[in-house]
Amino acid sequence: MSIVSNNIKYLRRMNGLTQEQFARKIGIKRSLLGAYEEARANPNLDNLMNIAKIFGTTVDNLLKNDMRRLKESKGVPLPQPSQQLAIKEEPEPPKQLSTIIDKYYRSEQEARPSVQPFIPAYQPPKSAPVTQPIPYTTPLQTIVHEKVIVAEKQKQTIEWVSQKDMGEYLSSYAYTEYIKQLPVFQLPMLPPGKYRAFEAGSDFMQPGSVIIGQFVNNWYEIKDGQNYLLVIHKQGIIYRRVYNQVKIKGALLLSSDNAHLPTHEVSIKEVLEIWEAKAFLSMQMPEPSAIPSLNHLSEMVRALQLEIERLKH
Repeated sequence: MSIVSNNIKYLRRMNGLTQEQFARKIGIKRSLLGAYEEARANPNLDNLMNIAKIFGTTVDNLLKNDMRRLKESKGVPLPQPSQQLAIKEEPEPPKQLSTIIDKYYRSEQEARPSVQPFIPAYQPPKSAPVTQPIPYTTPLQTIVHEKVIVAEKQKQTIEWVSQKDMGEYLSSYAYTEYIKQLPVFQLPMLPPGKYRAFEAGSDFMQPGSVIIGQFVNNWYEIKDGQNYLLVIHKQGIIYRRVYNQVKIKGALLLSSDNAHLPTHEVSIKEVLEIWEAKAFLSMQMPEPSAIPSLNHLSEMVRALQLEIERLKH
């Protein structure tokens, strides 16, 4: 069970509502509410906002905090009859993979889907030969750059993308010649896989760190509540906690541990690459812990002696 599914079930039971009553209050079908509570589906942003508004909480609380442990949640108010939302139809999750591809990837003119809705032209240096972009087929097939195909017996090679190079990476990431020009390093402790490192921005707890991500080649492999690096058309490279809504809406719900960044949705058609955050490297050493001074230790010893003397009498 996920945090959000537990919170939805907790709010319903705490207010003494059946699934049918709760579903009517937030304007969805009872079957969809059951899927939310059993973690078989994730609520989209609209439904999360409806739940938060009606039961006096926030979307961030629903996603991040176990409300069963919060004392504040005992006083969640019920809405007045005039505030209840009209019942609306929520589409059921598609059952077959082909349905998702047809709905979110195929156009009337295209017989085959494409992961990349937008690949701008890459202009390599004059000394480098022009190469064709790597062909893509479907979003569920592995997208592999020639540079990062590494034998299991070899050390893991990781390309690194700095903050100043992220604009160029966004326009040229699909080209072999560009990937070959990126600086590389190796980490022997990583298991076999395709990795890339990105310099963190202000959306990470330690800006300037290097976040190492493992490439995700299947939308269904995205795990709820895990941290990912997303390469998004027109937005750049961002670090977010992701909730998978591909089956029900063709989108990802993005939340941030930084309270100043809002929770929002992004269509999978806008996501060019996604990397699961596996590790990070930081040049910033942790602050030293406070060490008691000799005077403070002397005062503590004296206080203990006085307490012993008091207990003797």
